[in-house]
Amino acid sequence: MASSKQVVTCCTRITKQFISKLLQYLNCLKVLVAVFTSVAFSGLAQAGAFATLLEMAHSNDPTYLSAKVAVESAEARTNQAFGQLLPQVSASLNSKFNDRDYHVRDGNNRTAKDQYNSNSAELNLTQPIWKYSNIISLRQAKSTTSQAEQQLANTEQELLSKVVSTWLDYLGARDQTLFTQQQIAVSNFKLQVAQRGFELGSISKPELDELKAKFDQANAENVTAETDLNLKGALLEQIVGSVNRLKPVFMRDDAKLFNLSSENFDSVLARAESESHNILAAMYAYEAATAEVKKQYAGHQPTLDLVASYGKNSQAVGGFGLQLNVPIYSGGIQSAKVQEAIAQQEKARLDMEAAKRLAILTTKQAWYGWHSAYSKTLASEQAITAANSALLAAKVAVNSGLRSEVAVFEAKQQLSAAQRDNNRSRYDQVSNFIKLKSVIGVLTNEDIIALDTLFVDDYQTLEFKKSASLAKVNDYEK
Repeated sequence: MASSKQVVTCCTRITKQFISKLLQYLNCLKVLVAVFTSVAFSGLAQAGAFATLLEMAHSNDPTYLSAKVAVESAEARTNQAFGQLLPQVSASLNSKFNDRDYHVRDGNNRTAKDQYNSNSAELNLTQPIWKYSNIISLRQAKSTTSQAEQQLANTEQELLSKVVSTWLDYLGARDQTLFTQQQIAVSNFKLQVAQRGFELGSISKPELDELKAKFDQANAENVTAETDLNLKGALLEQIVGSVNRLKPVFMRDDAKLFNLSSENFDSVLARAESESHNILAAMYAYEAATAEVKKQYAGHQPTLDLVASYGKNSQAVGGFGLQLNVPIYSGGIQSAKVQEAIAQQEKARLDMEAAKRLAILTTKQAWYGWHSAYSKTLASEQAITAANSALLAAKVAVNSGLRSEVAVFEAKQQLSAAQRDNNRSRYDQVSNFIKLKSVIGVLTNEDIIALDTLFVDDYQTLEFKKSASLAKVNDYEK
């Protein structure tokens, strides 16, 4: 029977062999992922990811395109309302062939049969002098156009914010997928070592079964992560269309993010209530609804038109004068229209109040969301520092023969988890800051394009980009 020293020596040799194989496996995995990334997203334009996303969103998002068309429609209605105040001129021409056959009832039984052409021409002009409803219609149309313009501006603000948040969610899902792939590699390594140890009698069956369960769990988490990545990609496609042109990028370790710590929340909230495009659109909708009430009340008023006509049949005839119309009774139709307009006015008022409350809620969500993400960023940075220290300690212990190489891989996995969490919290900082600017209504295309400076597109390692402190660990190894 082998001595304990021989067993330890054998296990050490087997462990080193598997470490070598695992390193080869990780290098192959890194190459495969890099190749997959370059092939799957080879169509990316020279512009940065956010610039490309912005271009695609403006060209493909149906909600935004619909809002643009709505503005054109509202402008056309304004032109129609203005046209109702101008003279209305119409002309008509007639040419008829007549075939007449008739009998005269005078006792003589005379008959007559005629065939002839008749021609006529008529020119009519009507100039409204007093139609209050037409004046109100023009004011209403202008309010409706302003409403459509504000809705378009709000839609674009929401589109820019949605592009950023959806893309960053996609990157977060990508980071999680890479992390779970690492988990599989480490779990597989530990399982293989345990199986050899079980064969040598140094690992018990329950311990081996536990490692098998962890390996299966790692695979399940990877499937979940890949599913989430695919769903995040599907959400992105709803906004920008096909994502084949897009290449996932990586946030720089030295990225300088926007800081809201020194901003006053009350002033930000006040700006949201006064400058939000959604609130302004609701205000113009209320103006239009108020104008509709006045227009329907005007239906009870008399109207006065200047009318003129000239026609020629067998003889020239014409007329020129004023035409007064006084509504007397319409069966209650006009009164019902007034009631409907009043109800619509109240609805518009409530919609305006709802828009204000939504702006306040969205502002608070973005504000507190940023501060929460900022706190998580600070915590994750400390976690990275702790993970680097743990990795250094594990390497020292391995070199001293106090611990196995498994401890190093576990420390590296802990570091990767901290880096993943740090990326996620920084993504959330960016998303909430952009969302805050969006609800205030001051987000621009340039703000989105500038985000490209925070990211790089080179794929360095499955462990993400190493921090400066980790570089010191590598120096120690040399």
